[in-house]
Amino acid sequence: MLDGADAETTRLLGEVLGPAVEVFADRTPENAAGLVDDFAARHPDHRDAAVAIDALLKAITYLFAASWPGWTPSRLAAYRDCRRLFDALLFALAPAAGASVERLRVTVDGDEVVAYALFPPGGAPMPAVLISNGLEGTIEEALLPVLRFRDAGLAVVAMEMPGTFAYRKPLSPQSEDVYTAVIDHLASHPRIDPDRLGMVGLSFGAHWSTRVAARDGRLKAVVSNGGLYHRSFQPAATFGMPEIMLWTLQRTTGATSSLDLARKLGALSLKHLYREIAIPVLAINGDSDTLVSTQDTVDLAEQAPLGQLRLYSDDDHCAMGHYTEWLDDTLGWLKQQLEA
Repeated sequence: MLDGADAETTRLLGEVLGPAVEVFADRTPENAAGLVDDFAARHPDHRDAAVAIDALLKAITYLFAASWPGWTPSRLAAYRDCRRLFDALLFALAPAAGASVERLRVTVDGDEVVAYALFPPGGAPMPAVLISNGLEGTIEEALLPVLRFRDAGLAVVAMEMPGTFAYRKPLSPQSEDVYTAVIDHLASHPRIDPDRLGMVGLSFGAHWSTRVAARDGRLKAVVSNGGLYHRSFQPAATFGMPEIMLWTLQRTTGATSSLDLARKLGALSLKHLYREIAIPVLAINGDSDTLVSTQDTVDLAEQAPLGQLRLYSDDDHCAMGHYTEWLDDTLGWLKQQLEA
């Protein structure tokens, strides 16, 4: 029933599971373990719906883990199954959560970009934030945690980074055109205010939020978390990366050898663009990133004219040990910037 559900099936699924929508939409790393029992204690008549939602979310998580890093038929099959399950839950439960969801499709040089937009209630044009994650990220991973901000007065749009999963073209400096095309689409959307656009980038996605901040004047504020900007592309930095990351980077960029990978990564350096970023940039990371250079984050904050630095103590790549804290800070900061 969940695979390729039509509108009526989606409505019925929402009717059955909707009473327990908070189990889907209000999860955090801190409350996930006890969320079902807590909900069931307050709403015993809807325990079955809560258990079903929780089980489906766990299946999505397992499929997400099985899909990374793509590039093999079985991993891509897991990726597609993960998307189908998430689609079924998202579109069925969005009305019960008081939100609306749209699937956006943008064609760029033969590649179709699929993005999902989450809108709070209301019809007036509103600020919008584009979220792009990295090599390991999917739309599901990016969109699910922000559902609890559905009443914040922001439209949130999630997309996957070029060169990963469903894309056909490899990652390169020209992948900037993908983000430009998506921003074109958002700027013309009737529910989005084109003068109040922001962006969040995670991991390699933060490379693109930073690059686009320098290149596209339509963005008004950007948060870049755990990005690779210059130092992380140098041979000394990539030498220490886990083999699985180097394997994934090689396939994502279409590199034919280790030497070719070094050349392709070097071409992505943003060092020359830092001072061209004319908008507020919040640079975030853990202070002890073992995957990429924390100093990249520091350099961005120090050299961008309106840069701000936020390092989380005793934390690693993208400050995942402080996930809820930095996500709250990020969307609060962006809302303030876009409403100013």
